[in-house]
Amino acid sequence: MQQPLLSSPGSGMIVFSSSARILHMNGPARALMALFGTSHELWPQMAPESMPSILTEFCYDVLAQLQCRIEAQDWAQFEMRRICHMVTPSLLLIGFGVPNSTNRELRIILTLNPLPSSPCATADSWHLHPPADVCVPASGVIS
Repeated sequence: MQQPLLSSPGSGMIVFSSSARILHMNGPARALMALFGTSHELWPQMAPESMPSILTEFCYDVLAQLQCRIEAQDWAQFEMRRICHMVTPSLLLIGFGVPNSTNRELRIILTLNPLPSSPCATADSWHLHPPADVCVPASGVIS
């Protein structure tokens, strides 16, 4: 059974271009981005270098993984995960690469998922949220 793209109503989604420019940001993502500072109203128009570095670095990591898979003609779905501890609550970042037929306009979908704040809930949720920088096939099996 496949999990939904957004794991909870408070989860946000941002779509990036291959140059890490924001193409779309939903309402919950805007609210979560406000945790990073007061200039969040401008983020849909901001250049990548003006965004929190953890987001742009993660975006570029997903893009690099996608490009490697395209070169190897590996069309299996994948996702990458990273935990952002820069804000409270911490955020689980999940990135997906989306190729197209010409591989020129690649897209990166990033979901931001608030993590439980209690230490017990975080420790018990490892099976739901693997450690940072784990590449997970769409089937849910950790590789």
